Amino acid sequence: MEQPVQSIVDVFKHESWYIDDWQIQFLLSEGHLHEIRKLAPVSNWYEDQTIAADCMNKLAVCFNSVYKFHKTFGCLPIIGDRLFDEDTGMKIHDRSIDGTQMTVTFILGS
Repeated sequence: MEQPVQSIVDVFKHESWYIDDWQIQFLLSEGHLHEIRKLAPVSNWYEDQTIAADCMNKLAVCFNSVYKFHKTFGCLPIIGDRLFDEDTGMKIHDRSIDGTQMTVTFILGS
């Protein structure tokens, strides 16, 4: 069975990205998407699965940062905080909380 195409302009989520029954998900900021587009070797950069997989790997590191922050301080990071290791360095530009869907969406950029 063919997997659906992950577009990097859509929400990134993973079945294991939960904190206290809330799903943590990520969107890339317009500025970050612009940087990706400039560096992309293909014209359909927004649906390129290699680019999407690279983003997913970086966002997994970001989720780990969110998880450890919450475990240590009992709250989620806020706008302006940087989720990072040596490779990601993603800054929280905005965050959205949906109580009905029980999701927290972080909008990240460089």
